[in-house]
Amino acid sequence: MASQWEEPNDSDHPAYVALRTPRQSDAEKAKIVDVSSQDNSELSRQVPLLQLFSFADFTDKILMTLGTIGALGAGILRPSMNLLLGNVINSFGSTTGEGSSSDDFSSSVNKVARNLAIVGVAGLVAGYLQVYCWSLTASRQSKRIRSLYVNAIITKEIGWFDVNDPMQLSTRVADATVTIQDGIGSKMSDLLHFTATVVSGIVIAFVKGWELTLILMAVVPFVAASGILAKRVIIAATHQGMQAYAQAGAVAQESLSNIRTVHMFNSVQCFVDKYSHALKSATDAGIKKSFAVGWGSGLMYMMVFLMYALGFYLGAVFIARDNLDGNTCEGSSCYDGGRVFTVFFAVMQGAMALGQAGPSLQAVYSACAAAFDVFEVIKRPSLIEPTNDDQGKKLDHVSGDIDIDNVQFAYPSRPEVEVCRGYSLKIKAGEKVALVGPSGSGKSTVISLLERFYDPLDGSVKIDGEDVRSLNVKWLRQQIGLVGQEPVLFATSIMENIRHGRSGASDSEVVEAAKMANAFNFIMEFPEGFATEVGERGAQ
Repeated sequence: MASQWEEPNDSDHPAYVALRTPRQSDAEKAKIVDVSSQDNSELSRQVPLLQLFSFADFTDKILMTLGTIGALGAGILRPSMNLLLGNVINSFGSTTGEGSSSDDFSSSVNKVARNLAIVGVAGLVAGYLQVYCWSLTASRQSKRIRSLYVNAIITKEIGWFDVNDPMQLSTRVADATVTIQDGIGSKMSDLLHFTATVVSGIVIAFVKGWELTLILMAVVPFVAASGILAKRVIIAATHQGMQAYAQAGAVAQESLSNIRTVHMFNSVQCFVDKYSHALKSATDAGIKKSFAVGWGSGLMYMMVFLMYALGFYLGAVFIARDNLDGNTCEGSSCYDGGRVFTVFFAVMQGAMALGQAGPSLQAVYSACAAAFDVFEVIKRPSLIEPTNDDQGKKLDHVSGDIDIDNVQFAYPSRPEVEVCRGYSLKIKAGEKVALVGPSGSGKSTVISLLERFYDPLDGSVKIDGEDVRSLNVKWLRQQIGLVGQEPVLFATSIMENIRHGRSGASDSEVVEAAKMANAFNFIMEFPEGFATEVGERGAQ
């Protein structure tokens, strides 16, 4: 229950009135968004794909355009090369036919070699554009996102941190932004590359031989299924092995951390046997994993080579149909060795690219999910802007009269706990006032409202007759000196820690401030004086 302070009759004491607290309004609750403890449905939400690139500037758009051209070009070149290799095979076959000459053969092979060289140069340019442009723009955009995210966090009002764990926020700066960078960089370029390979491979295969393509595509799902099944078996076996080794490690850690007790009870052999038993389980799991890896890999290779066998067998059937036993086929639809080769490997490369696109697509989806919370934080404006120099009034002179009038307040993290309800207090300039009361009665809350860490739900806090909500926040906090119960020191010198109180203060002003705070003498007792490094949180 909130404590109640009643106004004493003694006029020598500062006036206190009853402390009461309101329920937080629905409107106020809506202003505070908790991004660190959302339910599963919230965390499963993702930003639209195009919104991932919301922070791209004109240069980034140029880089993404060039990178996309490179990725699509590199992806198309892979199955397109099969067209040239098919021509090579036909050139080799033409040497055995009637009327063939070495000049025709050399001319045909030289032409294919030149085309392959051109494809190689094009692949170099396309691959460079793909990797360089997408990596560069991802680095630029992630840097921008990281900077905006940290700036958005630091400038949020204190009440926002009451419902958002700062430790989780700092972790998200590293984890989420790395995931976003991966999704809009290398994985996005790979996804475009593999998509181009799949589409171009299927198109080339259908154009060169639709009959063989349809048959091979009917077999592709079985090859993919064997790979997926092998992967799942391997993952399950790996998980069992990790659990077994974790149990063995727990036994070792328990015995070593309590080694005196183990020796005292003569339990050395008992723990050795227990650890050996745990290792046996891990060994058995490792054997199962090896069996699963071998079986899965063998199954996948079997399906691949069965597809080879089926493809070349049917290719031979189509060649025989069009060219043997007196059959004559004219036109571009006739099957030959080069056509069968082109169709088969175009389908194979398309199928392989489809499987390779899966992890890239998953990484892009992960980036969309990671961006949801990050972008929400960036887009949400701070309810109390601490850095804007132009927002709010700056008084020419401050006397120091404080008037807290009928304030109602509850912390965002505990809207059901009433801290202040109808609380009023007047302090004249120059008065020394002590706020007395049990924990949770509102002593620190008064200071927080005065510094405008929070805004009251109702009532007002005034300095020299001006509501603090109408004053410039940065200017207001420069007028107030606050030493907390547990001051926080940063990992720098004493001089710089004091200078944090007023950015840009000279060394002489810092020394003068230390003298006014009666801290000068004990600071000078340190060997390095004001240059003494205090360490992390003053630990040094």
